[in-house]
Amino acid sequence: MDLPGQQSQGQRALVLFSRALLMRCPVCGHGGIFRSWFGIKDRCPHCGFVFNRGESGYQLGSMAFDLVIPLIIWFVSFFTILYLTWPDPPWNLLQWGSVALMIALPLLLYPISHTLAIALDVLVRPVRRRD
Repeated sequence: MDLPGQQSQGQRALVLFSRALLMRCPVCGHGGIFRSWFGIKDRCPHCGFVFNRGESGYQLGSMAFDLVIPLIIWFVSFFTILYLTWPDPPWNLLQWGSVALMIALPLLLYPISHTLAIALDVLVRPVRRRD
């Protein structure tokens, strides 16, 4: 049974991932955490949370998200178009659209995949005072 001031694990995950999808700090929910589209600041400017958390290989989670999310989007869109247009699918659209999606989506989704990886890390390893 949850105490009134505590969130359940599911509610906490929902809050963390919704903040991450909005490209905000998963810990406090404030924006301004990116220096540029491909560069995140070392700390959250509002709460001071250290995004790197002092570990090597920290970027592997964001790279995995940045590869898997476009793959899922491509898979769903490819087979939906194939199903809806069968028996005469637009093969040129599917071929060149696939190339365009697999080049553009990782670039477009980079900041979101980065904040999603941070949110997953915060969910698995909750923030401690030294973080």
